[in-house]
Amino acid sequence: MYTAPSIPETFFPRASAYRNRISSNEVRETAGRCFPYTERHLQALWFDDHLRPQNLKTSRGEPVCVESPGRWNLEAGPDFSGAVLRIGREQRRVAGDAEIHIFSGDWKNHGHHTDPRYAGVRFHITWFPGPVNGSLFPPGTVHLSLHDTCTADLDSMDLTAYPYSEPRAQTVFPMVGNSPDDIFQTLESAGEERLRQKAMRISWLIQQRGETQALYEETAAALGYKHNKAPFRKLAQRLPLETLAHYGTDWKTVYAVLLGISGLLPKQAAAGWPETSRNELRSLWDCWWREQHKWEETAPLDKTEWKLSGLRPLNHPLRRLCALAQWIAGGYFQSLENAETVSPSHFPTLENCFWTEHIGWTGKAQKAELVGKDREQAVFLNVILPCRLAKGDGTNLKHLPVEPINSVIRETAYTLFGPDHSPKLYRSALARQGLIQIFNDFILTGRIEELSIVSK
Repeated sequence: MYTAPSIPETFFPRASAYRNRISSNEVRETAGRCFPYTERHLQALWFDDHLRPQNLKTSRGEPVCVESPGRWNLEAGPDFSGAVLRIGREQRRVAGDAEIHIFSGDWKNHGHHTDPRYAGVRFHITWFPGPVNGSLFPPGTVHLSLHDTCTADLDSMDLTAYPYSEPRAQTVFPMVGNSPDDIFQTLESAGEERLRQKAMRISWLIQQRGETQALYEETAAALGYKHNKAPFRKLAQRLPLETLAHYGTDWKTVYAVLLGISGLLPKQAAAGWPETSRNELRSLWDCWWREQHKWEETAPLDKTEWKLSGLRPLNHPLRRLCALAQWIAGGYFQSLENAETVSPSHFPTLENCFWTEHIGWTGKAQKAELVGKDREQAVFLNVILPCRLAKGDGTNLKHLPVEPINSVIRETAYTLFGPDHSPKLYRSALARQGLIQIFNDFILTGRIEELSIVSK
C-alpha cells in the first residue's frame, strides 16, 4: 500500500460530483484509496491463467490450486460464478461463487453481507490481506489475497480484452434528450475524475520507481499505443534510464541497445531491401555487437511479445524506439523532472535519421515524422500532465490538448447519445476524457443499465 498524495482538490472541482452521482446507489469501484488500480484489474488477474499468481494460499496458510476461476458474471451479483478450487495438501475440492475486492472490508462496505445474491459465495479474493469478520460471510467462505504472490504487470493489462457488455445491443440511450449544458457538465466532471485518477496512479509509480524512471516507463508505454504497451513498458523496466545514461548523447547506440534487448533487431537484411536499409541495419549491428556483452545478464524480449501485424507503418515499434532513444540521450526525462513548467510544446525536436526519411525497411524513401503531434499530445495528456498534477502543478489544466476521437470515445458516445448525435457534445478535452471514464465505470463493468444515473 502506498501513501496517498496530497493533490489539491481544487484541481478537480467537479470530480466529486461525478463520484457522488455514480455512487448514489452503492459503493462504486474506482482507482481506490491508497491503491491506483480498479477491481476490474483484479478480476482480469483472477480470470487469466497467464496472469494469476501460482503460489496462492488461503488466509490460514493452506495452498490453493485454481481448477477453474469461474464464469465472469456481467450481471448483478458475485463477480464469478461456479469457481472451483483445490485447497490444502489433501487437495479438497471446493466449488462456489467468487467475489473480488481490493480490501477485505469492502465486503461489508458494499453491502454484500445483507444481499441474498451473494449467499453462494465461497471465495473472497482481495488484493490486500486484512482482518475478516467471519459472521458477515456465508459459512465456509475461503479468503485469499493476491498482493504478496502477484508478479503480473497491472499497468500493461488491456482491460478491454476481457468480457464486458456490448453497448450496441441497447435500444435506450440514457442521455438522449438531456440539455447540452447538462451533458457538458456531466462529461467534464467525469473527465476531471479521470485526470484525478491518473495523477493518483502516477504518484504511486513515482513512489515506486522515482520520477524520471516513472516518466520514462509511462512514455514508452504511451509510444506503444494499445497493442504494444506491455512490451514497451517491459523493455523500459529491463533497461532502466540510469543504466542507459552512460551513453550520454549517443542516441544511435542507445537505439541499438533498445533494439537488441527488444528482440526486434533483424538478424539480416531481407532480399529486396534497398542499399540504404542494408547500410542502416549494418550500422545498428555494429553498435549492438560492440555493446552486447554489457547486457548479457539482461534477458531480451521475445519477438512474439510484440504485435507487428496490422499496424500502420508509422506506428511500428522500430520507429517509436528510435524516438525514445533520442529522448533518452537528450536528457528529456531529467529535464521534465527539473522543469518549473511544461507545456504540450515541450517535446524536443527529434534529429533526422533513417526513419525520418523512410517508412519501412523495404519501402522507398519517404519523409515521415518519428512521432506525430497527436501522439505527443497523448503522451502529454496521459503521462506528463498527471505527473505535474501529482507534484502540485495545475497550470496546464486550462489548456489541455484535445485527444483525437478513438474507438472508446466513439463507442461510449453512441451508448450515451445514440447514432444521430452531434460530436460537438464532446469537442472539449475534458469531455473526451469523461467519455473514456464513463466507458471504464459503466461499460467495462457491465453496468450499462445504470448509465441513467449519470444523466440525473
